[in-house]
Amino acid sequence: MIPRVTTIGSYPAFPRAEDVEYYYTISRHGLGGEVVDPYLWSMEEALKDFTSAGVDVPSTGQSRGDLYSLFLDPKFVKGITWQGAEAFVNGKIERTGSIRVSDVLHARSVLPPHYELKEPITDAYTLARFAKINTSSYADTRELAREINKKIIIPEIEALQETGAVSWLQLDSPTIAAESSTPDYIQGLYEEIAAVAKVPIVVHACGDAVRIFSPLLTKLKVDTISLDFYHYPKLFDEASKKSYDQKIGLGCTDSQSLRIETVDETRRLISFAEARLGKDRIQFVHPHCGQRNLNREVAYEKNVVLALARDDACFGGAEEASASHLTAKEYDPGGYFLVSVSRETKEIVVAYYTYDHVAKKRYRSKSAERLFQTLNDEADSLGLSRRHLSYLTLELGRAEASIAAGSQSYRQKVIE
Repeated sequence: MIPRVTTIGSYPAFPRAEDVEYYYTISRHGLGGEVVDPYLWSMEEALKDFTSAGVDVPSTGQSRGDLYSLFLDPKFVKGITWQGAEAFVNGKIERTGSIRVSDVLHARSVLPPHYELKEPITDAYTLARFAKINTSSYADTRELAREINKKIIIPEIEALQETGAVSWLQLDSPTIAAESSTPDYIQGLYEEIAAVAKVPIVVHACGDAVRIFSPLLTKLKVDTISLDFYHYPKLFDEASKKSYDQKIGLGCTDSQSLRIETVDETRRLISFAEARLGKDRIQFVHPHCGQRNLNREVAYEKNVVLALARDDACFGGAEEASASHLTAKEYDPGGYFLVSVSRETKEIVVAYYTYDHVAKKRYRSKSAERLFQTLNDEADSLGLSRRHLSYLTLELGRAEASIAAGSQSYRQKVIE
């Protein structure tokens, strides 16, 4: 089994505060359909970054809120109020609408079909521990957690599954590893979820999970246990000597530090995990936690490192590419191309000449991709070889980069 590259959830692609404020102001006046929800932009940006970095099981990026505010949002849950950064339970809770379905459907519409989507959901115990009970409706955290599971989490899971848009669901539980003792009812909460689950369930536990790995995590009815092996390498000892059915999610880059790990150090961690736990045990490799607190470029580069390291560990090192040049007998019989840049219009101009220097076709566009698509569509009629088309792709990219740079002239490599 080859580990999949995934994300834990949050990603630092956030809309501007003024855009969010404007959107909600307009929406309150019934004109929300006239402007684009800025969070859809941030989700699309996160998905673009995930896929281009090599994350093959991305999430929506969780930019609309943190793991508490998303699932204790008074717009979707009755009985909840917020004062600053604190949530209060003031009465019987009731889910009044789907919390994540709209965003997940949008993400699915953006993603190419060969990508799976893993959506994070905060587990009921975490939400119950976070919210302050300010009502006689619930006697304690246990009672509140069971109600949240029944009224919020399970209905949300069922709604997400009905869309067919998610391939995985991840339950986030950031507090259980840090507590001195873990309540016995947590296992029951997960059993209730397992009874309705139609897609694989991942549990993500932050922090030093050594103490709870065997007595709790391996007892949960989930498919994958996702943990922070980067900061807590003792987990390797615990996870390698125990018998359990679940797969492992390997947290192997640091989401708290701006330092970008090297590909080699991350590869070594993945290879070590395969040796200790077994290659078939590792379901995912991922950052140790959500990347919300990193800047976007650092988060992106860390995910690139993660994908490169997975590939090096599982598929072997990339081969050095060899240089080769077209020989005279490999030239296209119909003619040759000249790629130029018009500085006045900031366009790429591609001309197809006969060997008598007569232009048979000329194309122009600001987009190298559009030009390539046109040439690819007309390759057969023009008599283009695959090698010539590949060469043109490179030249079109160089021409577009020269326009973006502004001050650089572009010269096609006609003579090596």
